[in-house]
Amino acid sequence: MLLEEMSYTEVEAYLLEKDIVLIPIGSVEQHSPYGIIGTDFITAESIAREVGRRLDIIVAPTLPYGMSQHHMAFAGTITLSPKTYVEVIKEIVISLLEHGFRRVVFINGHGGNINPVKTAFDQLKYENYRGIFEIISWYLLQKVQDIENVLYGDLNGYHATPSEISITKFIRPKAFRNKPKGEKPVEKVETYWPLSKDEFRNVYPDGRMNSAPWLAKENDGKLIFEEAVRVIIENVRKIMEKEII
Repeated sequence: MLLEEMSYTEVEAYLLEKDIVLIPIGSVEQHSPYGIIGTDFITAESIAREVGRRLDIIVAPTLPYGMSQHHMAFAGTITLSPKTYVEVIKEIVISLLEHGFRRVVFINGHGGNINPVKTAFDQLKYENYRGIFEIISWYLLQKVQDIENVLYGDLNGYHATPSEISITKFIRPKAFRNKPKGEKPVEKVETYWPLSKDEFRNVYPDGRMNSAPWLAKENDGKLIFEEAVRVIIENVRKIMEKEII
C-alpha cells in the first residue's frame, strides 16, 4: 500500500473504507564514521512500510530531510530549519486532510524532528483542523529500549547508536563493507541542549553521542526491527479505533 505506486482512483477507493496514512520521517545527517548518513530515514521507512504491509494501510513517500542543524559541522548533513520543518509538516497534513484522510501518523527516526512536528500539530489544531495527528518515534518505544538495554546496556548512547546502525545493517548490508569496525573510548559527556553545529562538534568530535556503534550487528537489527514493527502495529490499531470528535 505505497502511495507512490497507487493511482488517485485507488486512493479514493481506499478512503471509502479507511482514513489513516503513515508517513516515514527521518534525517540526512552524519552517524559517525561507523554509520550511514541515511540512517534515520532508512530505519523509519523500513519500519513504516512493514507496518503498512501488515495492516493494509497506505504509507506515504518518506520525508528524508529533517531538523538536523546541530550536525551541520559534519560533511553530507542536510538540514531544514525548525521554522521550515514546521511548515513542511503542516502542509503535508493539510494536503492529506483535503482528500479525506483524518488520521495522519508520522513514523519518526530522528530526535530533532519531534519538537517541530508537535509544534506543527499544535498549529493545525489552533487553525481548527479536524483529525488525529500522531508521531511515533520507534527508538523511544519502551519495549524497543528494553531490548537495546539487554544488547548494549549503557553503550547504546543517544546518537549513532548500535541499535539504529544494526537496523541499517539489516536493511542495507552492502553499505557497511568499508565502514570501520575498531573500538574507541566511550566518554559519558554531559552538556546543555540545544547545541549549535560548532558546539556539537566540539563536544562530540566524531559524531557519536555516548555510543559504541561498533557493537552493531545485522541479527540485532532484525530483532529490533521486528519489535518496533510489532509495537507500532499495536499503537496504530489503537489510533484506528479512536473516535474523531
